[in-house]
Amino acid sequence: MSVRALELVRDPEIAAEISAHLVSLERLSEERGRRATGMAALDQLLGGGWPRAALSEISGPRSSGRTAVVRAALAAAISAGESTALVDVGGTLDARAAAMATTASATTSPGPPLLWIRCDAGQALKAADLVVAAGGFGMVAVDLCDARLRIPDAAWMRLRHAARAQGTTVLVASGARRLGAFAAAAVDLGGAPAFDTAGPPLFARLEVRAHRLRNGRAQSPARPSMDGEQLPCVSLAFTSRS
Repeated sequence: MSVRALELVRDPEIAAEISAHLVSLERLSEERGRRATGMAALDQLLGGGWPRAALSEISGPRSSGRTAVVRAALAAAISAGESTALVDVGGTLDARAAAMATTASATTSPGPPLLWIRCDAGQALKAADLVVAAGGFGMVAVDLCDARLRIPDAAWMRLRHAARAQGTTVLVASGARRLGAFAAAAVDLGGAPAFDTAGPPLFARLEVRAHRLRNGRAQSPARPSMDGEQLPCVSLAFTSRS
């Protein structure tokens, strides 16, 4: 029952009784724990990582580090022994580099393989829904790249329900925010590449500012969050090896 529906209950005693049993999506995700992002700064920003059994969102313009964040999250999940899947709209995954990164980060033996699904934007949500509903996946990432498409709320609602039922962390990456209130956590990336100017300009690193979002708005640095987290944003740096 939504808060708006609760307001329609005329009897205050009944309304109070119902309200006492309501659990917000954010509180539910906290109770189910967090899944490491693969980046210490992002873990700190999100209070431990991406929420389990929920949808999360990473957004930002091209060359803002979205692919690196998705790859780090998948590698961390694989290294933890979780089955993972990537729904890849732009075909951005370098399979050999991803395999090397996962093997290097594993402390014992390599984790389970990554299910890689390449498809067009119109099939991405359907593919993700099928994978999550099948069960057994700790993390499923959906990289929409810069695709421009209208996704109905019913599609996000169905995917969120499946993630909650299966205990799967679903991470959606795109050029702009799409999930709105369906996202239990959302991070927006912004930054610019830095070049080595000693001689011909060569790419050195990508300097990124990651902002944690609440209800579609960035938190003010002057206002700490309600759950005790202190930082509304952190700095990230990616090199050609990230």
